[in-house]
Amino acid sequence: MHPKLKRCFQFGQYANILFLVFTFVCLLYYWLIKRYQNEVVLLEIAAYAIEVGGFGMMLLSLLYFWKIVRHRYIMKAAMLIYLITEVVIMIMDFNAERIPFYQSNSMALNIGHSIFSAVICFTYLSLEPKNTALEVAIVLAVTIILMGMFGTIFKMNVYISLFANSIAYVVLFSILRFLHSQERIMVDCHGDRAREQKFKSTFFDDL
Repeated sequence: MHPKLKRCFQFGQYANILFLVFTFVCLLYYWLIKRYQNEVVLLEIAAYAIEVGGFGMMLLSLLYFWKIVRHRYIMKAAMLIYLITEVVIMIMDFNAERIPFYQSNSMALNIGHSIFSAVICFTYLSLEPKNTALEVAIVLAVTIILMGMFGTIFKMNVYISLFANSIAYVVLFSILRFLHSQERIMVDCHGDRAREQKFKSTFFDDL
């Protein structure tokens, strides 16, 4: 496999770790506003910085996938759509007061976002179809993503869904990194060299 393939998984993992941190910062930010009726500028700046860092890492992961991995166009397109969707949600949430139709605790938004994210996650099966370890990893990640829908019961912010997504993708990319290090997942990449094996028989040596 391509020696830089692991960077696809690394950047994806780091991006979602940053999103986890971002979610905690946002939850703290909204809690402080609700309790003290006052915005904390430093937290808002920190949230923006962490968010930009996460999207930057996600973009790097996507670029490496496009550059290194052969084919998988559906998965690559899905990753791009997911990235754009998350950026749009974040922009709308930060400007919620100016967008009358946007409700961050909307049941439709939370359920729709979870189902959409689960569909995107399933496209990673194309990395190596019929790889049992990969299938288990994706089923686990999708389960975590769909658990984010339970936030709608308590009319929680869409960040609970984003939080579930981040956990799911941290788990997925962590497993992908492990499988890659153990050579238990084989992804054909640009520039791969075919492994040559030479077989020699000694059956007729004594004749």
